[in-house]
Amino acid sequence: MGRRNRERPRRRTPSIQEVWASNFDHEILRLERCLQANHILSIDTEFPGCIRSTPWGSIDERVYEDLRFNVNQTKLIQLGLTASDESGQVAGSWEFNFSDFDHQIDTQNPSSIAFLEQNGLDFAKLKKQGIPLSLFTLNFSRIIRRSRVRKWVTFHGLYDIGYLVKAMGVAEELPESMEEFAEMVARGVGVVRDLKEVARWCEGLEQGRVGLERLGELLGEKRFGMKHHAGSDSLLTAFVHAKMARWFRLESEAYDGHLYGLRNKLQYMNEGESEDHVWTDFLFTVGL
Repeated sequence: MGRRNRERPRRRTPSIQEVWASNFDHEILRLERCLQANHILSIDTEFPGCIRSTPWGSIDERVYEDLRFNVNQTKLIQLGLTASDESGQVAGSWEFNFSDFDHQIDTQNPSSIAFLEQNGLDFAKLKKQGIPLSLFTLNFSRIIRRSRVRKWVTFHGLYDIGYLVKAMGVAEELPESMEEFAEMVARGVGVVRDLKEVARWCEGLEQGRVGLERLGELLGEKRFGMKHHAGSDSLLTAFVHAKMARWFRLESEAYDGHLYGLRNKLQYMNEGESEDHVWTDFLFTVGL
């Protein structure tokens, strides 16, 4: 179990850059420059909700089947990206707003759309002024290939990673099996860390039975921007991750590769490996 190591935090001046079609070219270049020296990306997504709900305690195959169905049937609305260095210092935060989703005709969970509207998302503006996802994918995939992003940090991030795989152009749709998905994440994204899962093993964090806002409160980190907006959530995720790393001295080999939402260990072997059969494990653990 992680134990607290009290260390004086560094001072920060947080800001979130909203990105639309009008300033996309400028901001994607700023992101590219930022990633030259900052190799941790905290992410969050906003999407039209789940069309198929997953009963609590479902077996892994059902959880993944529903994830695949929901992600493949719906369109990404926002992606929040916050870049940090190894010390946890935030270097920049962006909220990319996409134009592909049409709230009048596209597949959605109506209660989720109403919830997002209540929290300030303007779907008419998104449709009119947002970024075509294909344009984002073309530029973002090029940037990631050139960068040295070492870790992708999420909170309750199974769906975030599912949408990220598509937004990065790794695949047009999620594959049929969990094993294929694990391999796709490993090859196309890299190392992931889910703070909701990590919080289960850290002293004083309510065994991970918390939302992002509550976890921030427990760690003394406040939100900047509006909740349930991808930029604000990704920034808070970055601050929470930095504080957890300082207080609990998180070891990569113990915490990396976990996503909150699936229970069993998934394994695959890289193509072209020697007969020694070197295996890479991705652990996906469901919370209590």
